[in-house]
Amino acid sequence: MNICEYGCGRKAIHQFKNGKWCCSTNIAKCPKNRKINSEKKPWNKGKTLSEKTKQKMSESKKGDKAWQYGKTGIFSNEVLNRMSEAKKGKEPWNKGKVMTKEFCENVSKGRTGITPEREYRKGISHYIKTYPTFSKIEEMRYNPKNHKFREIQVHCKNHNCPNSKEHGGWFSPNYQTIYERIRQLEHPEGNDGNYFYCSDECKNKCPLFNMRPSSIINKNNLPYEVYYTSEEYQIFRNEVLKREEHNCEYCGEKATYVHHSRPQKLEPFYSLDPDFGIACCKKCHYEYGHKDECSTGKLANTICI
Repeated sequence: MNICEYGCGRKAIHQFKNGKWCCSTNIAKCPKNRKINSEKKPWNKGKTLSEKTKQKMSESKKGDKAWQYGKTGIFSNEVLNRMSEAKKGKEPWNKGKVMTKEFCENVSKGRTGITPEREYRKGISHYIKTYPTFSKIEEMRYNPKNHKFREIQVHCKNHNCPNSKEHGGWFSPNYQTIYERIRQLEHPEGNDGNYFYCSDECKNKCPLFNMRPSSIINKNNLPYEVYYTSEEYQIFRNEVLKREEHNCEYCGEKATYVHHSRPQKLEPFYSLDPDFGIACCKKCHYEYGHKDECSTGKLANTICI
């Protein structure tokens, strides 16, 4: 076993061109050299420059231009062409990103917090621990072809798509798409929308996409039937929660959701009737309200006569 020849006594793992062995790939990272360098005093510590020296330094810099001034004179045309080619095809970091009002306010205050991109890099275990509702509803895995970089994959919501769960397919969404899906599932006022779609074609053909409450904002020339406006739903929701004193009718915990006992798609006449609204917490809303017969996938494929 080789020992570091620079005095630290640790096992050597790298040999330099001069033939000496070191415990690191860089001599500056050796503990012995790091200690020596830390004890060294700066060359100018305690020194005071005379007025004559200061004047000379000032005179020597007069007329000098910034390093980037006239780049064409510093870099050859060949280097400039290579720099230009290297940037071709690369998209800006913020292309396609939608900044929420809350995010913009935090940026202006200097507190950006945890961004969707940083959360994405933490991996699936982070989502399971932090967002229990999202992780129970959406199945995730790492891309087998890109497991090293922990690229997350999910199912397309369109049941006719090869990438859907029904066909055993997967696709890789970006971190912003995952963030928006989490926001709709975990937020108390979320609408359970922003489903995962691998393409715009799948999105437009999926029956669930046109049922999203968020689409009610556009009231002109809608290609589908709207059961109520967002304002009407809030009145209905507050009335049901007030009736139950904000207690879940299933478990007794604090209620933040209202479930329709009569499915909106099958019986839209009862959509705003408080007598058919059930106050429930987040856990019970998906455990009892959106399973089996009341699942959104089953209702979307039900044809009403």
